[in-house]
Amino acid sequence: MKRIISVFAAVLLLVMAFAPMAVSAEESPFHVTHYNDSAAEGACVIFTETYSGGGWWLHVAFAPVEGKENTYEIVEMVNGTGDGSGAPLEVPEGGFVYGLNTGNNWGDLTQAAIDAGNLESQWWYASYQQDEEYYTTNFVNTSTTSMISTATAWMVGDMFVFTGLDLEGLTLPTSTPDTKWYDEGYVCTATFTAATDDSQLPAESDPADESTPADESKPADESKPADTSAPANNSADNSADAPADGGSATLWIVLGVVGAVVVVVVIVIVSKKKK
Repeated sequence: MKRIISVFAAVLLLVMAFAPMAVSAEESPFHVTHYNDSAAEGACVIFTETYSGGGWWLHVAFAPVEGKENTYEIVEMVNGTGDGSGAPLEVPEGGFVYGLNTGNNWGDLTQAAIDAGNLESQWWYASYQQDEEYYTTNFVNTSTTSMISTATAWMVGDMFVFTGLDLEGLTLPTSTPDTKWYDEGYVCTATFTAATDDSQLPAESDPADESTPADESKPADESKPADTSAPANNSADNSADAPADGGSATLWIVLGVVGAVVVVVVIVIVSKKKK
């Protein structure tokens, strides 16, 4: 009896080891606070045009993935958040550059200078005189620092599916437009989902009729970028599309395990009758 149970356990472990695991793409917040503003502090900015500055920023260039709606691939990165070595990147055709920076807690910096008695010797003192409110504001915020932590783990070649981006109208994806981006109550509604292979990428919005062969006499126009004139549909769940083969394989595995259990039960009953 013990030998039968041991054999069954071994078979079950083998089945589970070789069972194909379904890859689930988790949807995560994609923090966006500005479009085309290289002066914003504590911000996550989408650049759709040439920009300047950004020495203390993380810059990530995204190019559209041909034939895949709302899907972009990282083609270049430069991180200056730690040492000020950042530099603007060229905006890919049809894509964008994502720029992130921690910003300053000017309230603490100003108070520290006042307490030390050297406020007037600070390099930013002239600017402080002109805009005291700005230079007493804390631009450091949790949403931006968390996004920077996430983005620093990205690599060139990574692909993501985005929702909520408006690269034409440049409307911010937020449900709190009257709240400052550095305040705790600011809510961004954009999201991103990792797309590691074709099975996880969303289907084209208007797929070609597979029953009709493609016209190979006319080459495709690769110079035309993907159409981003319409904002992404926030209600679409890009992570819901699971490969059909995965579900079928899982079904057969379950049936196989159930069958193995039935066989063991029968063997046990027969063994008891012989005794």
